[in-house]
Amino acid sequence: MDENKFAHNRNRYDRPDFPYRCGRGVLWLKQCHQGPTLKGLCGGTTECSPYLDGDQWVCNRPTTAGGPCDEGPTVDGKCCKRHPPCVPKHSLKTYRRRLVILAVSVIFALISASWVADQLQKNYYSFDAGPISSSHINFVAKDGCQVCHESHNKSGFSWLKAAVTQMNVSSKCGDCHVFGGPEFKAHNGDIKKHPRLQETHCLICHREHRGEEFSTRTFTSKKCNFCHKEQFKSFSTGHPEFPPSYPHAGRDSIKFSHVTHLEKYFLDPKHSKKTPDGCIGCHKLENEQKMDSGKFEVICAKCHESQILAKDLVLLRLPELDKNRIDRKTVMKACGIRRGSKGAVNEDEEFLSISTDTPSLTTAYLLNIPEDDPQGYSQKLQDLIVSLAQESTMPIAKLIDARSPMPIAEKMLAGLNPEVIKRAACAWGLNLEYDPPASASFGGWYADLLEVRYTPVSHKDPVALSWIKFALDVPASETDDIKRARAIAMRNQMLSSKEGVGGCMKCHTIDAFLSKDKKETLSIHWGYRGFKNTPYSQYSHKSHLDVVRKGGACQTCHILNKNSTHGSSTNKSSSNNISFNELGSKPIATNFNPMTRETCTKCHTQGKVRQDCQMCHLYHLEPGYKGNLLLTENRPEQLQ
Repeated sequence: MDENKFAHNRNRYDRPDFPYRCGRGVLWLKQCHQGPTLKGLCGGTTECSPYLDGDQWVCNRPTTAGGPCDEGPTVDGKCCKRHPPCVPKHSLKTYRRRLVILAVSVIFALISASWVADQLQKNYYSFDAGPISSSHINFVAKDGCQVCHESHNKSGFSWLKAAVTQMNVSSKCGDCHVFGGPEFKAHNGDIKKHPRLQETHCLICHREHRGEEFSTRTFTSKKCNFCHKEQFKSFSTGHPEFPPSYPHAGRDSIKFSHVTHLEKYFLDPKHSKKTPDGCIGCHKLENEQKMDSGKFEVICAKCHESQILAKDLVLLRLPELDKNRIDRKTVMKACGIRRGSKGAVNEDEEFLSISTDTPSLTTAYLLNIPEDDPQGYSQKLQDLIVSLAQESTMPIAKLIDARSPMPIAEKMLAGLNPEVIKRAACAWGLNLEYDPPASASFGGWYADLLEVRYTPVSHKDPVALSWIKFALDVPASETDDIKRARAIAMRNQMLSSKEGVGGCMKCHTIDAFLSKDKKETLSIHWGYRGFKNTPYSQYSHKSHLDVVRKGGACQTCHILNKNSTHGSSTNKSSSNNISFNELGSKPIATNFNPMTRETCTKCHTQGKVRQDCQMCHLYHLEPGYKGNLLLTENRPEQLQ
């Protein structure tokens, strides 16, 4: 191998350590063999540099350039091959040197700028991820960064892998947080119901390492627009309108006419002492969001408790009898009446019924007798009277339990004095009116003349509620059409606001549920149902009350519809869940106009009250924490 193959005078190899390149070579022309000088001047104006050999100048053009020329140097020792100079260009070495200097300068400038920013700007960290928020800091106090970052405190390869791959930090959030749906589905929605819901991760909205005072739950409304197809600028500009019946879409559980109370009764001077102090006189703030009605005993009893106590339950009534079928001797023996005594009756007297009434619907159902045919009911009813004279309340209790799906007679007859039933039956068995020793002044069970009645002693009377429950349950258990019709007649009377015990249905609404086989079961709303927020919305009554108490009123938002009458209704034939007005299958109407978006934008608009999405909407479905969270070693110090 020729060791001088790449010698400068035998090869045109372009050496990369030269600072300049021939200008002709850069322009893809034939470059000179001498090349530029170190100062960047053209060295190719001549093809050689003659040298003096004795007294003669000799051409020393290298062989790579063609060797010595035939003409040779001039007499004054100059090369005869002269060319115009080129403009040498910088070599790759020069550009590399400049790029290195620039990169080092930029890095130094960034380091300097970051250091200055750390000193001047709060919550800005150039060389550190930054402090953890106060809500998370105690959970990483022991194990540090690896609680969330798996690659931390591992090998260098793991760090390199974490630098070039996407690490699922969000998966660690599920170690503490739980939701009412899939963790990484949008809004924790049900995958089956919403198959198009996209996968999400926590870091889309929640950020960490912003300082202890930073809230990880804070984000802007722009992030909501990032995912939602229907986008708008703000609540006051572009937000969809509320539903037509908002927020009164559900049926009322209590039939209460705001119109008649606010526009009539509360303005009447004779009710002035009982009139509440505005809306908050009846409606109380339960918590930050919920506004509930007060208890009946506090807000309603002053006017309405006497109406409850005036509605009796008629258990037994001595009706008109076509003829006497009772063995009076048996009755007198059972009642301890001796012949010739004051209570004895002359058996030879012609029978003339002392009553012209009909049996109570309760008795008609229990005995399965017609209530308008004396010949059809006299025998069974007189047999019952004899049984009551002999066994007191036992026959009634047996009839009740025989009709009820479960034993309930003890609750329904609670407080009934057996002696009262016995003495009333003794009088009726002898075709006499029962004269009680004292009047029933305090409610409860009593017998008077031709009836055995129950008077409620208070609101939510347990005996009255037991009878209403009995009346609701028995129609569904009857298979015979006649028995079922009589059960329904008893139920309708029991649920009547005018004739029912306690008049409960004057205020409480009823729902009818239709099963697949078209059987109807009824359910009564005994409590105030109130307004239930949807899973993804929230509303603070407290913050609004703080404003309206200073000069406004609840009617700012809740506008009374003076043309409505509570109990009026609109048909909803598509609903299988019916709210009754009395016993009609029509839903109870509300007394208020629906709220519109304009109601809210009077305050929640640009330049006034905040109107971001988080003000009213919640992203997560039923967020919470795992049950063993506070039992771990990483629990916050303030809870230890």
